[in-house]
Amino acid sequence: MADFRALFVGLTTIDIQYFADEFPLPNTKLKLAPPELLVGGPAANAAVAFAKLNGQATLVSAVGENQFAQFISDDLQNTNVKLVDLIPGKKYAPVLATVVTSRVNGDRNIFTHAPQTIVPEISAQQLIETVSPQIILLDGFYPEFGIECAQIAKQKKIPVVLDCGSWKPQYETLADFADFVICSEDFYPQNAVNSQQVFTYFKMKNVPYCAISRGEKPLLFYAGKQFGEIKINQPQIIDTLGAGDVLHGAFCYFLLEGKPFQKALGKASETATFSCRFKGTREWLNFVQ
Repeated sequence: MADFRALFVGLTTIDIQYFADEFPLPNTKLKLAPPELLVGGPAANAAVAFAKLNGQATLVSAVGENQFAQFISDDLQNTNVKLVDLIPGKKYAPVLATVVTSRVNGDRNIFTHAPQTIVPEISAQQLIETVSPQIILLDGFYPEFGIECAQIAKQKKIPVVLDCGSWKPQYETLADFADFVICSEDFYPQNAVNSQQVFTYFKMKNVPYCAISRGEKPLLFYAGKQFGEIKINQPQIIDTLGAGDVLHGAFCYFLLEGKPFQKALGKASETATFSCRFKGTREWLNFVQ
């Protein structure tokens, strides 16, 4: 395995995932198999995917002290992700997500909430000097800290990858420091209503590379003046939870391997698609060499 240094900055959650043949009608109860209890979150899942391919990764996130802290720590340790806790020893309410996934096609509904505002115990400068990353991924959470990381990375010429899941005001600033942007098809900057306008927004921000993932539909991208798409292989879909995060983590790995943008994106897409053949966000790890 390689030994690249990647830093993933953002959210860690606890995902409580149920599988159902159908979604319930109002005021009814479904009795299902016991749920999967998973460590999730965009930055955390991306770090796990990168670590699987690379051997290790570093995640900086807010975990603090709560009933799930040890569970999170153990899970990340088991997946070779080093956790840098932004608020060590502080009481902190974990971000919970209840996920209901269809057994029929892998579609899901998620109920969750925003994280509490935090005051980090570590500075972005100290973090980057300690980790000395070769690439940084930001998911838009903990905005002040993330923006500071992006600014320092730009100064040090460290590539910055933005995971754009849904629009948050801080992306207006983060985009100014981004080298690569990967958006979900639900990401729309203010006044944008289609993918072409999303591309135009990031081009105006001078982002040289941008992609939009669209589930089973082809990935759209631009690289400089080149526009294109990457077709998605169609496996048997069991569960799409975390697939976008796997895409981002794998993209960082293949980029550090030296692959050009389009090739790295294609390889990352294959990894993300493979992960959809398995339940939850961890089972796929057991089937990758």
